[in-house]
Amino acid sequence: MPNPPPFDDVPAPDARRGRTIRFDIIVAVVLATLLSTCWAITDWHRVGQLILPDADDMMRLAQVRDWLNGQAFDDWTQYRMAPPLGAPMHWSRLNDFGIAGIILAATPLIGRHGAELTAVLLYPALLFACNIVLSVRIARRLWGDEAAVVAAILAGIAYPGITLFLPGRIDHHALQIVIIEIAILMMMRRPTIVSGIITGIAVAASLVIGLETAPQVAALVATLAIFWVVSGDRERLRLAAFAAALAATTGVFLVAMRPSYWSSALCDAFTPASATGTLAVAAALGALAVATPWLRTWRSRIIASGVLGALALGGTLAAYPGCLTGPYGMVDPFLRAAFLPHIDEANSIFAQPLARTLSIGGLLLAGCIASVWMVARAPTRWAVTMPLVGVIGISALVSLSQARGTYIGAPTVVPVLAGLILVARRRTTWAAPALIGAWLVSSGIAYSEAPNLALRILAPGVRIPPPMTPQILCNTGDAWAQVDRYPPGVVMAPTNMASYLIGATHLSTVGAGYHRNNRGNMAMYRYFLSRPGRSAAIAREWNVTYVAFCPGDFSEIDVTHSYPNSLATMLQSGHAPAGFERLPLRGARLRLYRIR
Repeated sequence: MPNPPPFDDVPAPDARRGRTIRFDIIVAVVLATLLSTCWAITDWHRVGQLILPDADDMMRLAQVRDWLNGQAFDDWTQYRMAPPLGAPMHWSRLNDFGIAGIILAATPLIGRHGAELTAVLLYPALLFACNIVLSVRIARRLWGDEAAVVAAILAGIAYPGITLFLPGRIDHHALQIVIIEIAILMMMRRPTIVSGIITGIAVAASLVIGLETAPQVAALVATLAIFWVVSGDRERLRLAAFAAALAATTGVFLVAMRPSYWSSALCDAFTPASATGTLAVAAALGALAVATPWLRTWRSRIIASGVLGALALGGTLAAYPGCLTGPYGMVDPFLRAAFLPHIDEANSIFAQPLARTLSIGGLLLAGCIASVWMVARAPTRWAVTMPLVGVIGISALVSLSQARGTYIGAPTVVPVLAGLILVARRRTTWAAPALIGAWLVSSGIAYSEAPNLALRILAPGVRIPPPMTPQILCNTGDAWAQVDRYPPGVVMAPTNMASYLIGATHLSTVGAGYHRNNRGNMAMYRYFLSRPGRSAAIAREWNVTYVAFCPGDFSEIDVTHSYPNSLATMLQSGHAPAGFERLPLRGARLRLYRIR
């Protein structure tokens, strides 16, 4: 029988543990405040007007406003998208609590606008501080107290993960990173009921917020199962506590947070399929914990866990076959071909330009290599390192198909790379080069700057231009404030600006880049890709008042060659069909037309 997992975390005296926690919190708050302030100053011309960094942040702000203005808690519909019926969103309200709480608390003191501005600045900064604290706590468990400050610094520059904590980044991804780190830290501890309960709550919350972290959750559950297979009775209580907490928390969410649009055909978020699968896994793990006294060998435990795991997964897929086609199975085939492939984070890191592949994937690659080194250096500590290494490994695998894996993976490699720096610091030969090299390979921001640096060295005077998408070009200045002054109406706009129309103005839009809005998105593409005569009929069907267009829209599908007679091609050339009145927008590249 294998030896039990060697958990070597001898509990520190309460006084010392309290001091280290206070120290870590202070360091994290100072660092998060400093960096968040600098970032806010740099982007104040946009964030100060509540023009947030990403389209999802704008839509999240609109969702929170709708809730605070009286929309039902269980109604996740965005009624200004594809009006008048609106389109169902797939975002849980769980992430909205923090944003809404700050707005409600601050409104009596500084008014609604000031409260919203406070929320979009404070909420990501608080999560950033939590991320730094957790990185430091994990690093202490791996390497000791000496790693604390090193890990804090690395967490502050862990590009691309830090981009999810920038001022205005109020979407749910930052919260998911923090929750996954909580689960990792709990699983690195000795098996106790408390660690099992906290891990179960964290896993349930992560799955309710969104399924982007489902692979990382699967890695953590698999790690817990391996611990149980190896240790049996020693892990029984933690496994039982995890299963109970996972089931109970999911049950609470089902009672309190189930959305009104609850379709068994969906498998993209908190849905009947995901809830059933989570409860099935919890039941399987609970059964394993109960059966432990009768499963005396590791072989019998492997068989039992394999059978029950297959039943839980197979039963869920049999009950909800839509999950076999993935979260976008219900998206129209045209949209899967024309829209989804052009979402950067939904494509492999190797589908990006080489410079971007290096900048977003470099830190995760370094972390994977360092993880192998860490495990090989101390194989007897595998139970302490396995939860973290499993999440890092699965994040790297995810990034091969979806670049979003790097955004979750980058923060989790920080504690591992902190150890690399500590080892380099202790070298007696080639100490300086080793230390400099360790810091460089461990600093996420170095990978972001490496392409420009290499070009400056190899080709002085030549610079890599920053990416200039239509969304970036048309979000400058006070364009949206000017748009907001026009009377209410429905706007036909490409997906890259629809969220800004909803979040920054009082106008409505037909299409937007959200996969559940099939009907509205198809109408938008048909409108812009059809001849002007056909487009007019679509506009009448949707009661369209305005058309918004930015130079470069639809360039991802090479619209001028693929659809040479389309309305989009005409607008791209600077012309407009009869009945289009160009509305003045001072100093803006965005073009807004009223349909007469």
